[in-house]
Amino acid sequence: MLLGGGSCSYVNSTIRPIACLWVTMLAAACNGSGGGGGETQSPTGPQFPAVVPNGAGNLSITMAGTWTIQDAAVIETNAATPAPPLNGTPFVLDAQRILTIGGLSVAPDDLALFLGAQLVSYVNMTDGRTLFYGVTVDRRPAGGTREEIALAGGAIDADTIAVEAFSSTQSPSQVEPEFVRSRYTLVRVPSPATVVPVGIEPLEAAFGAR
Repeated sequence: MLLGGGSCSYVNSTIRPIACLWVTMLAAACNGSGGGGGETQSPTGPQFPAVVPNGAGNLSITMAGTWTIQDAAVIETNAATPAPPLNGTPFVLDAQRILTIGGLSVAPDDLALFLGAQLVSYVNMTDGRTLFYGVTVDRRPAGGTREEIALAGGAIDADTIAVEAFSSTQSPSQVEPEFVRSRYTLVRVPSPATVVPVGIEPLEAAFGAR
């Protein structure tokens, strides 16, 4: 996953991407998962490379609070050594958006500062039934990589959200991006947990690594 500037510098940025994504919100009716890093449409949200898992998002719940990843698994990839998101990674949500992932603020200005680059696109919304988050950064004109992350989730019950997460990276010399698609559940926890294990970059913990 992408590592930012300041005290967080990039580590092997050709294989560690972060997250930026679609500014344009498109209503959609398709509910299928795409392959090969291709984009698919969410049933109620923007066109996205991640979709709400089947059967999720039909129940309205209170999403504000702290949640942690459980049961993470890679479901599709073209990477040689993919890693799933890290179980136990905390998310903090309010009624309208994701506030932090792994203790890192995911507000657009904070992400731009963390990454040391402008966001090409950004989506962050929750509505009580579903959540969508995504970012794209493109450094290829300067010899870097294009990096994208996205997640789409839907409520299963009052304390469980089913999530599909996607991350990809593409260097100037690559014809197709390298990607990892994962599934996990977010489970509500009673109090904030803001610390990610030492050595794990927060967004890599949430979206997996290639």
